[in-house]
Amino acid sequence: MKRDYISEIDRIGKQLADLRTTLAGQAGDAAESAATYIAPKARQFARQFQKESYGLGKAAQRNPSAATGAIVGVMLLGAAVAWLLAAGGGEKDD
Repeated sequence: MKRDYISEIDRIGKQLADLRTTLAGQAGDAAESAATYIAPKARQFARQFQKESYGLGKAAQRNPSAATGAIVGVMLLGAAVAWLLAAGGGEKDD
C-alpha cells in the first residue's frame, strides 16, 4: 500500500516536471512572437519620430507650457505602466 503512494507521487512529480517544461517552452515562444511584432513597430516609430522631430521642437518653442505638460504626462504614463508590470510580476504563488 505504501509503495503505491510512493509510485503515484513519483508519477505525479514527473507529470508536473513535464508540464513545467511545456509551459516554459510556450512562454518562450510567446516572448519571441511578441518581440518579432514589437521590433518592427519600434523601428517604424523611431523613423516617424525622426521625421517629425523638427516640427515637434518648433512647436515646443512656441508653446513651452504645453510641451512641459506633454512631457510630464508621458512620464506619468510610463511610470504607471512600469508600476503595473512590476505589480503583475511580483505576485507570489501560494
